[in-house]
Amino acid sequence: MTFRCFLSSFILAWAVAVFVPSMFIAYAGLSPAAAAIGTGFDRLPATTWKVADDVGPAVKLMIGGLLLGGLLLLARTRIPGAGRFAAAILIGLLAVLVTMAVVPLAFSRGFAAGLTGARFETVTTILYLFGGALAGGVYEGALAQCRRRDAGQKSLR
Repeated sequence: MTFRCFLSSFILAWAVAVFVPSMFIAYAGLSPAAAAIGTGFDRLPATTWKVADDVGPAVKLMIGGLLLGGLLLLARTRIPGAGRFAAAILIGLLAVLVTMAVVPLAFSRGFAAGLTGARFETVTTILYLFGGALAGGVYEGALAQCRRRDAGQKSLR
């Protein structure tokens, strides 16, 4: 695996983990800042950006760090096929879940307890976990696509 493939896949996964839950939270009007802009499909890009921007840097860095660590471990294992895809999804879920569980309230601005007042509020927890799971799947899919592209370029040389 090339570093370029790993890095681009990781960055895409991290963006999915942050922005997909933000999109659903914005659309549902669960964030006061997004609700002030207005909810609905026509304002979705602006409200999604606002919700993601309101998430504290410590949360974004922690999700990114946990994802990075887990995905680096996964890159060093020899898990085949669907098991690898499932492991990546589990890593995404755990990165978000651990962040929700351990990030101090003072640093969780716009995320979990910082957004709703409860660390594991049902609706937002489901949305965050969905984003984490999707991030793992996106990582593995993007990595596979990058590897295929690299293999195709090597065969043309």
